[in-house]
Amino acid sequence: MEVPAKQKRNAMIIPEPAFILEFIIWLAFIGAMMVKCFYFQFSTRLNSRPFFTPFNTNMLLATFTSVLLIVAFTFLISNKKRLIALVCINFLLSLLLFGDIIYFRYYYNALSVPVLYQIGLVGSLKESILNLLRIEDLVFFIDIPVVIVCLRLFKQAFHMKITKINILKKLVTAGLIFVIGFGIFQWTYGKTSPGSFPFDNNYVSDSLGVLYFHYYDIKNFVVEHFLTDNSLSEEERRKIDEYYKGRQAGEEKYRGAAKGKNLIVVQLEAVQQFMINRKVNGKEITPNLNRFINDSAYFDNFYFQTGNGNTADAEFLTNTSLYPTSQGSAYFRFPTNTYESTAKLLKNQGYNTYAAHANNPSFWNRTEMYKSLGFDTFISNKSLEIDDTIGWGLTDKSFLRQSLEKIDTAKPFYGFFITLSSHYPFDFFKGYAGFYAGKYEDTFLGNYIKAVSYVDEALGGFFNDLKRRGLYDNSVIVVYGDHAAIQKYQFYTLKELTGFNDNEFNWVKFQKTPCFIRFPGMDNTGVKKITAGEIDILPTIANLMGFDAPHALGKDLFNTDSGYAVLRDSAVITDDFTYTGGSDGKVYDNSGAELNKKDYKDIIKEYQKQLDISDLILLKDGLKP
Repeated sequence: MEVPAKQKRNAMIIPEPAFILEFIIWLAFIGAMMVKCFYFQFSTRLNSRPFFTPFNTNMLLATFTSVLLIVAFTFLISNKKRLIALVCINFLLSLLLFGDIIYFRYYYNALSVPVLYQIGLVGSLKESILNLLRIEDLVFFIDIPVVIVCLRLFKQAFHMKITKINILKKLVTAGLIFVIGFGIFQWTYGKTSPGSFPFDNNYVSDSLGVLYFHYYDIKNFVVEHFLTDNSLSEEERRKIDEYYKGRQAGEEKYRGAAKGKNLIVVQLEAVQQFMINRKVNGKEITPNLNRFINDSAYFDNFYFQTGNGNTADAEFLTNTSLYPTSQGSAYFRFPTNTYESTAKLLKNQGYNTYAAHANNPSFWNRTEMYKSLGFDTFISNKSLEIDDTIGWGLTDKSFLRQSLEKIDTAKPFYGFFITLSSHYPFDFFKGYAGFYAGKYEDTFLGNYIKAVSYVDEALGGFFNDLKRRGLYDNSVIVVYGDHAAIQKYQFYTLKELTGFNDNEFNWVKFQKTPCFIRFPGMDNTGVKKITAGEIDILPTIANLMGFDAPHALGKDLFNTDSGYAVLRDSAVITDDFTYTGGSDGKVYDNSGAELNKKDYKDIIKEYQKQLDISDLILLKDGLKP
């Protein structure tokens, strides 16, 4: 009996060229993913040249094994959909890496699951995102059309007959690839220090690659939200209590020196310390802030300690004296927690409390978070007249003037003002006539200089307004910068202006913003060299204004002889040494000479305990009664 033609065709052995072409496509996928990951790791400067140092080689090998593990699972997909699935996975991973690099250029971190809570910010960040694009970023997608063309050729030449592999062979092949990949990965994993992973997302990426970071991030998210009891255990409660008992205050100089006075805090958008007392073409960039140094205590070794949340993290640090979360933002992840905040503590003293920012009230989830922080009134763009705009919206000059007008100054008040005009990418100041940047004119740095000069003008007008209203000498005034304006990949551009050499020690020391604290009748104005950070603002204010902040992790800057700042990435800066963070971090003295890390291991861990306590309080709502 003759076999039907259809059965004959199905029984035919697939032509060998089809197998070869499919094999080439798999190799192309592996190669393309390695190139894309390589581009991410080195263009972000997470990893640096020379390319094939032992540390970089370990990262690249770990990345290769991560790709192999993806290949192993994809290989198990049914014969008809195998290559289609491979193209889809290629596109999705490429899209993820593209998102990583754009996000990294602004926040110095890859995307994480908690960051996706903040996806609503994308619309407002449109101008910033466009400014972060590079032509080289086409590397993430340029291979995909090539693969699609190859698949069409495959279809035309072999009538889309994918090499049929029975389930046993697929399991054996995928299993073999998995075992090889997993075995090599375990070897590379053993060369890292996993104990540093919770403190520094970037250490996860630069030691094992960005693909592993995403696995690590997803795993932690699932464990934290679905597999962990988030109630505070007795042992954890005892750990928190014992930590604070060991931090009981000693001498309290200036205790209550500003009791009953108003509190005015101004958070300056992206203003960094290197702008203060800086001149271009003989003209001061920040003349008003420069004069304020002699009328306040100016801390010029003051570090920002923000994480993924940038501006929101700075607000959180200042108002709670807790560290921001290591991933995402507390404003999105923990808006209903119980906080011991500046506004709440002052409300207990009979103060009215105001927060003011000229953006949408929902941006960074401020509407909800400000309720938890104890602000009575939120002055946003919805309650301000948009009569003068620059950059992201209402100008700082108009914002500060209008916001102050909305405060009832007849009663003691806390006013928290967040400026906006100097927000990245600073292009809005191109051609701004208020300051001439000389040879930096029409460059990124020149536009930033102009932006800072504008903010200084706005602040000068605000000070004058306070004086006219009789508030300047009747208030505690705190002014500080919130976070970085210059990202790591741009650091080299500052060498001519600042003299900073582009190295890891200088980069960590560069994480400074200006901080000024003024209170009525103060006798200690001028520059203060003590090492400090945003987390120290609340306890310093509490002492001056005569109230207690028992769960503040920071220190009172007028009552400490030992300066230090712990950064969110686990770096530690003290008056005597600098630790650059991560298990591969190094320790330097103040001249930049490397010290023996082993000699500082214990003291570094002691400082980093603050991160553990803060994370425990955030994750378990540890201040809830």
